[in-house]
Amino acid sequence: MNKPVKRTQRRANISDDIMNARVLVTNDDGILSPGIKLLYEVACSLFSDVWVVAPASEQSGKGHSLTLQKGLEVLNTSKKIYSVAGTPTDCVILALNEIMKNSPPDLVLSGVNNGYNLCEDTTYSGTIGAAIEATIADIPAIAFSQEKSEQGEIDCELAEELIKKIINKLINFKWPEATLFNVNFPYRYNPNFNIKITRQGKMKLGDDIILQNQTKNKSVYKIGKMYQSDIFDSETDIAAIRSGNVSITPLTIDITNHKELDNLKTLFES
Repeated sequence: MNKPVKRTQRRANISDDIMNARVLVTNDDGILSPGIKLLYEVACSLFSDVWVVAPASEQSGKGHSLTLQKGLEVLNTSKKIYSVAGTPTDCVILALNEIMKNSPPDLVLSGVNNGYNLCEDTTYSGTIGAAIEATIADIPAIAFSQEKSEQGEIDCELAEELIKKIINKLINFKWPEATLFNVNFPYRYNPNFNIKITRQGKMKLGDDIILQNQTKNKSVYKIGKMYQSDIFDSETDIAAIRSGNVSITPLTIDITNHKELDNLKTLFES
């Protein structure tokens, strides 16, 4: 059994040595998706040492899940590029503790997801799950997603422009503790767009449940589309995207409801 990897102290400011920064690229749409190809190309244009460790197949909706019941097949497809028969979280764990254990990344980039990751979607998203795992390891992470177009494709030109701009801004930023950045782009190019700093919104009203097959004692259901609200607070991620703007939301892996700590102490400790 391998011993746990001793973490090196993360850089307070990646831009101090940007050309020598080591970057890990991953996603949840799979290693052959257009989104990860785009993110890899952008990363290579900014950094000198770029690695890819990504799922062999689509892992959308896997959230922060990891594989414990079976082995994980890892294929080294070319230099510094690996596909994993597992979840996005599996990919990051393998990258940090095995594949890149002697040279851990300074930054993790996840995406570009084909479809936004806003509001409650963030809890289901494998794109976010990979960034969460990096953040647990105290490595700065950015998750990128783009709203699906009517054709279901990523606008690569728009995404490339925005990714470069946002990475260059954030690497000059002192990374908050236990925090990742969730970045979402609209699918339509709006020449007057703004980058909005937002909080996570709420949009889910329910889910469409489709009965696929039924016998006397067994029913087979499929979870269909999500029913969404059309009423949004103007300061939220979903409001920014619906207005044709870019949303950047800082997410913390500390899910404690700090506001309720004192109330619970009063209830149980008094």
